[in-house]
Amino acid sequence: MSTRLPEHDHCRSCGDPVPFEQAYCSEDCYWKDQARIKKEKNNNIIFIAATTASVLVILAIGAFL
Repeated sequence: MSTRLPEHDHCRSCGDPVPFEQAYCSEDCYWKDQARIKKEKNNNIIFIAATTASVLVILAIGAFL
């Protein structure tokens, strides 16, 4: 026999059950997730900049050959 759980969602940071109107189980989880999002955004910017620089270097080398 299966037990029916009350309607709930899960914390975006740690996955603990939370009511639907909440996204996080605690303020600590909120700030940890905000730091993760910021780090991910910065990593994406660095990746795009490095890729662009690499393409420009390859094009410049090709223009001189």
